[in-house]
Amino acid sequence: MRGLVSVLTLAACLAVPTVASAQDAAPETVQPAADTGDPWEGFNRSLFGIHQSVDHAVLAPVARGYRAVTPGPLRTGVLNFLRNLKGPVIFANDVLQGEVNRAGTTAGRFAINTTIGVAGIFDPATSMGLERHEEDFGQTLAVWGVPSGPYVFVPLLGPTTVRDSAGRIIDVAFDPLTWAEFDDIDTARAARTVIAGVAQREALLDPIDAMEAQGGDLYLAYRATYEVAREAAIQNGRADAEDSPDFDGIDEEPATNTPSGGASAEAIQPQADQIQEAQNSVVFTEALALPTSLQD
Repeated sequence: MRGLVSVLTLAACLAVPTVASAQDAAPETVQPAADTGDPWEGFNRSLFGIHQSVDHAVLAPVARGYRAVTPGPLRTGVLNFLRNLKGPVIFANDVLQGEVNRAGTTAGRFAINTTIGVAGIFDPATSMGLERHEEDFGQTLAVWGVPSGPYVFVPLLGPTTVRDSAGRIIDVAFDPLTWAEFDDIDTARAARTVIAGVAQREALLDPIDAMEAQGGDLYLAYRATYEVAREAAIQNGRADAEDSPDFDGIDEEPATNTPSGGASAEAIQPQADQIQEAQNSVVFTEALALPTSLQD
């Protein structure tokens, strides 16, 4: 059971965030350029292969089973509950970034959904005009001027960078369950982790299936989507063409360890938009519960 919890803990961070503003900036094909921020590409590709094998054998089938047996309204309630738990994380990063208005929105959402929304199962705050947004410490570090560092693909965790990986660890400090103390707290943490992992993967079934069906180099599709999305997230969705990854030279000879055949931007974008929507329906940090030995 502990092994399954660990796997699903990592699976909860599988999501590849993206942004629609990348559409105008993306080239016709996505091939690695000379300066991609991916100096460890060969190693990353090996890890990506491991990730794909485990995902196809375990994670995706579990997510499909969850979808098959769980009614849509119940799945929505689960996602709402998980999103609400991330409220303190988002609020803390709003404050650290000096986003006073957004911090107020986050605090209002958390108060309303925790009370009127029955512990966050329902989302009345949105209907009141308090729109949800995402923040994490990786974004905060970027706002503070910390470089992203090399791109990293961690099996089951998905695409990230050195900076964003460090940010995820810091976000755990703001997770309410990190500091909560009550009977069976470890059981609660494990249950939340498993539920979040399954819900996250279920939310991404359609966009990832569609992306895989397009063929081409899926590794590059994940990487390009992640890079553009993170830049947009750092700017609170205000990214433009100048902020997109540099794909100049895409028709030149690919890197030595890059398979031929890039993924087209037109093929990536529809799935990227779906992944963005799924990203907004789930929460990453709450599934990054530290092992009990590290929390105590």
